[in-house]
Amino acid sequence: MHHEIHRTHPIRALVPGQDSLTHFAAAFFTLTLFTDWAYMQTTILMWQDFSSWLLFAGLVAGGLAALLWLVGLVFQRRRPVWGIVILNTLILGVAFVNSLVHAGDGWTAIVPWGIWLSALTCVLMLLSAMWRRQAFHRIYGS
Repeated sequence: MHHEIHRTHPIRALVPGQDSLTHFAAAFFTLTLFTDWAYMQTTILMWQDFSSWLLFAGLVAGGLAALLWLVGLVFQRRRPVWGIVILNTLILGVAFVNSLVHAGDGWTAIVPWGIWLSALTCVLMLLSAMWRRQAFHRIYGS
């Protein structure tokens, strides 16, 4: 019976690697906020470069996680929680725009829009995580 519940679970990933890639993307996007802050405090260009690479890595990991989610959606035939799907798509969209902003030169690539977009990405990721947790507890009551 427990196996049946897991099969129809709308929250957990059934494709191996999807959860890990999602967590890596979240870590990369969160670290981007910290490296933006470090750049704003020191104006050392290395931090801007770190931010750009972290955004790129987060977008790659997030894109692969989305691709695996689509594969799971097709083959597992389960009903997704569309609010979470839309929110996660918005997170990748904001991170992509942030990557374009970070492609600029020096101070203007980070201040003010780069760091604000990094913070917005982190807030949206937090909201997504809380929504997923709430949906899990509503379905399973624990």
